Parts: sequence; structure tokens; C-alpha cells
Amino acid sequence: MAGRGPAWTRTVMAKAPYIIAEIGCNHNGDVALAKKMMSEAKACGCDAVKFQLWKKDELFTDQYLRDLDEGRIKLENVSEWKTKEMGLRNIFDQVEKFHIYKKEHIELFAFAKKLKVDVGSTVVTKDGVDFLIEQKVAFLKVASMDTNYPDFVEYVISKNYPAIISTGMGSQKEIDTIVKLIPKRFYKNITLLHCVSLYPPKDEIVNLTYIQTMKENYPQLRIGYSDHTLGYSITLAAVACGAEVLEKHFTLDKNMPGWDHKVSANPQEMRIICTESKRIAAALGTGKKVLSQDEIAKSLKFRRSIISACAIKKGKTIDAADLIMKRPGNGIAPSELNKVIGKRSKRDIPADQLLQWKELI
Repeated sequence: MAGRGPAWTRTVMAKAPYIIAEIGCNHNGDVALAKKMMSEAKACGCDAVKFQLWKKDELFTDQYLRDLDEGRIKLENVSEWKTKEMGLRNIFDQVEKFHIYKKEHIELFAFAKKLKVDVGSTVVTKDGVDFLIEQKVAFLKVASMDTNYPDFVEYVISKNYPAIISTGMGSQKEIDTIVKLIPKRFYKNITLLHCVSLYPPKDEIVNLTYIQTMKENYPQLRIGYSDHTLGYSITLAAVACGAEVLEKHFTLDKNMPGWDHKVSANPQEMRIICTESKRIAAALGTGKKVLSQDEIAKSLKFRRSIISACAIKKGKTIDAADLIMKRPGNGIAPSELNKVIGKRSKRDIPADQLLQWKELI
């Protein structure tokens, strides 16, 4: 854990996005696997890893789980609620197996400190908020499901602690309501993430240009993107749209049993996200036209100058037929052509020579 300040300033000052590997529940309830994933995320170049802090009774009714298990409620990323490889018979077994709570979080937070990687967790209760702050995590995460739960969001904001708020499933009005909850003195600690809460969403509904809209609407806040698309192309495109924080689900193997592995980035994809996002961020520049010294030097080689098209006798009044434009570009620029025409030559000028102002009167 890098601590509260460096977690954000390190990469933002370098104009590269802060990249979070969302491990979520992809550890499948196995702390050893979670640690392996953390190490791999760090090796890929991620700035942070993230988990989820919840228990069954804090998040689901039994009837909701029964409706899922028996198919009355369907989720796009889960076809059936049993995992033969792990001996899990239904959703109740999965929920019990895949969640990790405070004890496991404490162990993983200590491991993150050794790895020197930032760590945060999605939180669903006020007690969980207080626990994570006590553990000095790099950031709190508010899930998209809570964009219509302003009382809880306001509690998170009130702590004046680094917090990331996803806005999937949220209407413009609901997002505006959240932003109005943030006191000006707390702006520096809040990040909003554009998100489409489908696993995965169709490309045509990802709406990456909304990132720019958020930056214009909420210039006081950091804006990022939580990605559930397949692969890495859309993730990288979000950087070009101005995302300062990227959150991407992470797995060691897309074919592992569990809920989100298939829509997660594997290590190869995450390495590409980490390296190429920095290139994209560096290439975005300032938005102003600026010529580098290298390009100025190149212009002397590649631009054209005013050249004598034929031999020009001393004292001759120069006309357009006497001139041609050729490389290199270290003579009189073609834009000065009208100033050269009508001048007289001070000396005999051979054909195919750069004209110089000192030779003209």
C-alpha cells in the first residue's frame, strides 16, 4: 500500500492512467490464488489491485439467490450456478466459497504492502467503510449498484478518504446527485468512473465519449473508466478519451471456474493495457500545436526553399520563371515568393542554387 497521497499523484502527474486490476471474486475464495494474482498484476505493471468486501447476508436476500439459482433471474455472464470442478452445487455454495471477508482482507493487505502495490476494495456497508479506512487501504470503491443509494455514497464521501465511485446503471440525474454530495474541500479524493454494467457490453453501447462529457461536467473531479468489454482495445481507447483511472477485471486464466473470468483480462492482455496506455497518454499532448526541436530540425531537411530555376545574371530583375521550389528547407521559404519576385540580383547566380536575401536588392 503506497498510502493515501502517492496512490493518485504518482501516475496522474506523469499523465499516465492509474491502472487497477479488479481481482474481485476471481480468486474463487482461495487466498493463495489471490496472492498469485496480485503478484502477476504487479508484474504486468498495474498500480493497484482491488477486492470486494461483502458477506451473503449484507448483500442478498435468500429469495433473490433462489431466483437466480432456479433461473427466474438471469445474469448475462453466468449460465449455471454450479461448478463441477470445485464441487459447488448451487449459487449458495458459490457465494459461500467465493467471498472473502475481513480476516482474509487483512492478510491480502499485508501481502500488497510487501509487493509495494496499492490495494483497495469494493465496500457495501458503513461498517466495511470504517474497517477499510482502519486498514489504510489506498482507496475505497463504491460499486455501480449504489448509484441510487445516496445515503451510503454520502457516508463514503464524508470520510474525506480516496474513493472511486462507479456510475454504471446510473442516470445522469443520479450521477449529478452524487456529485452534489461532495464538498469542495473533498474534491481531490473523489474519482468517478464511467461504466456500463454488463458482462460484457456490446461495443455500440459502451459510449466512451461520455468520459469527455463527464470531464466537462465535473472538471473538479478525476474521471476514469471501469471496463467490462472483452480484450483490451476499448480499454486503451478510453485513455485516448481522457480516462485518468482504468479498472479492468483480471484473471490468470479465462477458462477457470467462477463468475467473471471470461470477461477479464489475462496477464498478456493486462501487460498490453499497462504498457500501451502509457504510450497513448504520452502521445495525447497538450491540445496545443507545438513543434518539437526534432521536428524543426527535420523541416530544414524536408521543406522546400526558393531555388534558381536557371542562371540569373547580375542586375536582372527576378520574375517567377527564374524560380523553382526544391529541398532543402534552409533557404528562403516559399511563403516569401512574392517578396523575392521583383528583386534584382547582386551577382551572377548559377542555376539550381539556394537564393539568399543578401544576394538580392
